[in-house]
Order: sequence, then C-alpha cells, then structure tokens
Amino acid sequence: MANRENEKNIQSNHGLTKSWTIRDFFSDCVVVFVFAMFLAYLKPFGMDGVSFVYALGFWLTMCFCGYALYAPAIKVGDRLFDVYLPTWARHKLIALIVSTFLASLAMGLVAPFIISAFFSMSSGYWGSVVSSIIASMFIGGIITAASAVKTYVKLQRQLIIDQQVKIDTEQAQVGELKERNSIEFINKLPLEKRGSLLCLQMDDHYLKVITDKGEHLLLMRFKDALLQLHEFPGFQTHRSWWVAKEAVDSTKKEGRKLVLILSNGLEVPVSQTFMRNIKVQLNLL
Repeated sequence: MANRENEKNIQSNHGLTKSWTIRDFFSDCVVVFVFAMFLAYLKPFGMDGVSFVYALGFWLTMCFCGYALYAPAIKVGDRLFDVYLPTWARHKLIALIVSTFLASLAMGLVAPFIISAFFSMSSGYWGSVVSSIIASMFIGGIITAASAVKTYVKLQRQLIIDQQVKIDTEQAQVGELKERNSIEFINKLPLEKRGSLLCLQMDDHYLKVITDKGEHLLLMRFKDALLQLHEFPGFQTHRSWWVAKEAVDSTKKEGRKLVLILSNGLEVPVSQTFMRNIKVQLNLL
C-alpha cells in the first residue's frame, strides 16, 4: 500500500497536468520554432512563390498563435476531464484528442485573419474557415503530438530519477538498520571486548561472543542472536556456530569435513547441513 501511495504521489507531482515553468515554456517554444522553420522550408499550401524569410514570418506567426490557443486548451481540458468525468473515462489520450480538436476549431476561426495579413484571399472569411480548420487540425495535431512526446519522455525520465532516489533511500535505510542491529549486539559486551565480530558459539544456556578483542559469555539464546544478526554478513556453520563472513581467513579439509580458519586462528567446524551454503558463500564450488 505504501509503494502504491508513493507511485500516486510521483504521478501527481510530475504528471502531464503539472504547472508550466519558464523552462517548459522555452522548451515548447523551441519545438514550435523548429516546426515553423520546417514548414517555411517546405512552403506547403501553394507558397512556392514567396521567399523563405517571408514564409518563415508567416509560419512563426501562425504556429505561435496556435501555441497560445493549444497549450492552454490542452492543460484546461486535461484538468476538466479529471474533475467532471468518472474515473474509468479519465484517459490522457482521449483528453488530448478532444482538447486538440476544440483548439483546432478555435484556430480555424483565427487563421483566416493571419492569412489575410500576409496574403490576398480569393474567398471570403467564412469560405476559408473550413479549410483553415482542416489545416489547423493537421498542423496543430503534429505540433501537439511532438509536444506530448517531449512531455512523456521528460515524465519517464523524472519517474526513473524518483525511483532511483527511492531505491537509494531504501538501501540506505537497510544499511542503517544492519549497522544499528550489529551495534546494539556489540554493545551488550564489556567495553574492552567490543570490536569486530568474528563468530558466535552456543555454550549451554550462554552464548560465547568472539571478537578481535577477545571473547565474552552472554546470557542469551543462540537463535535470538541469529535473529538480531540476520542482516549482518555472516552465516551459520553448525548447530552451535555462527561466523562473520569477513572473519574467514582460509579453509581446510579433514577427510570429508570442512573447517573454517578465522583471522584469529580459531578453527570452526562446518556440518553437512550447512556445507553447500558455506561453499556458495565462500565461492568454494
């Protein structure tokens, strides 16, 4: 449940409906400018007879006016969909298509004025509205799709960053837990015996704790110590022995038996029950 809530928070913080920033605005302007340059180079809709600079001025005016209509329409439409439609109908793609269609209708009403400012119109205003709406749907749809792809890529990149931060935080918390558990266990020893943990040995009702500074008997059950050191890098070698992995200096064979030699020279037996796991842990296979 907690992970699901975190994902919802990430989506709400970095979704397509997030507030515009100056960086977002300039990023969108770059997309619009590049597309206007492309149209000026192609000179579609019978613009072969005009210069590149004149065509560029026309398409910059047309595209940025379109951006002034499309961008707010898409943002407002997306929010209205979330507020007034049932949950099952709140689909980002449907909201994008509907908002783009409505913005294209509005652009179709504005476009004839821009066209008349740059070119002479053979037909009247209303005669050019239909063709303007169709052209607006085509051009506006392409620009909107490009902007949506850019936003989606940015969203996915941010989600990856957020997930990595979450993973790093969880790993740090696990590391802190491991360290805290080992410190709590070591703190049970007298000050002069507190050092790097080497091994544990069950001794009747007591637990012999061996560190690089000596050994000490604790009135503690072996299985309780194993639970407390569950995350500590080490392994059980015998029903009455546990060894820290870093304490193993070498190994030796005594017939079919395996013996671990620790950094303090202590020899620890390995029973058949734990043999395979020990070999895997120490890369002895």
